[in-house]
Amino acid sequence: MGLIAVHRMTEKTLDAALLKKVPLFVEFSDPDLAAVAALTQTRKFSKHAVLVYEGDPGDSLFIVIHGNVAVTRVSNDGKETILSILKSGDFFGEMGVLDASPRSATIKALGEAHVAVLARDDFLDLLGKSPQMGVSLVLALSGRLRATNQAMQAAAYQDIRTRLASLLINLQKNFGEQTPAGTRLTLRLTNQEMANMVGTTRETVNRMLNRFWDEKLIDMKTANIVVTDGDRLQALLG
Repeated sequence: MGLIAVHRMTEKTLDAALLKKVPLFVEFSDPDLAAVAALTQTRKFSKHAVLVYEGDPGDSLFIVIHGNVAVTRVSNDGKETILSILKSGDFFGEMGVLDASPRSATIKALGEAHVAVLARDDFLDLLGKSPQMGVSLVLALSGRLRATNQAMQAAAYQDIRTRLASLLINLQKNFGEQTPAGTRLTLRLTNQEMANMVGTTRETVNRMLNRFWDEKLIDMKTANIVVTDGDRLQALLG
């Protein structure tokens, strides 16, 4: 008998093999993964589509299977800030599921995104039956809190040039692909999206990126930015 008994089938369930790369389920056996997959419903979202809105009920856990999504918030004056970007294997919505609170942010697809949705009762049942899943959840939440604190410190003490350099370094780490020319950023963000991440205007980001290009820190001859000198970019952070 596996970890859970399948008590609800969705119209379209997830291929269990895709769950293997999700940290929450790293210790699950193949039969258990199949059982978890049978409890999920998959959804596809087009570019710029909203997956959840801030304030929505926290009734499901979402797992990113393919694509990238942005965690965003809008200030009282209508300015959007991108708090983080999630990639394949990441998950979101766990806090609302744990304490039944409304969604604390809006989630948007940066390109076509494919996600799996796990209902609140099923997720809590899994947590109760898998101590390792609970440990993985705590580790993931700790990492997110640490990243948020670092971002807040950067926003408070760094100028725009340094913030943009820090963003490029983080993108290099999380979305980098080695090429002969340098590290190609597989995630394509618009200048406005980068501006929303570092707290400035699209025009300022455009100007700073061109300056980095002139300084041979990056290359923008193609649609994807290539980091050509990561060490010098890192040195800008002091």
